[in-house]
Amino acid sequence: MAKRWLAGLALATLLATLLAPLGAVAADADKVTIHESVTSAPVRYEVIKRLWVGSWISAFTVPTYRSREQAEAAFREHAANLGGNGVINFGCYNRVISPNPPPGSRLSCNGTIVKFQ
Repeated sequence: MAKRWLAGLALATLLATLLAPLGAVAADADKVTIHESVTSAPVRYEVIKRLWVGSWISAFTVPTYRSREQAEAAFREHAANLGGNGVINFGCYNRVISPNPPPGSRLSCNGTIVKFQ
């Protein structure tokens, strides 16, 4: 089930990229800033979307990432596609509940896409 959901997400991302002006999404994604809390973010912003916890599907599955850097890149791209220029309350968590997770374990991440004013 998770593979089907990830395939759908990949297809949606691909379509959004193809429908956007060539190179605009990548350029905008590079400008998106990521903040672990609102204290390091600019004071004024508009919430666009909370990723991966706002849907009932998140009770069963969410995307996973191999590294924090991979997750940050994905969140930057999502933000650019939705018209945002920032991510606040960004965090990643090990999927394996253990004091010493095995190497290569997957991360679940969430955050809120915003548009700073």
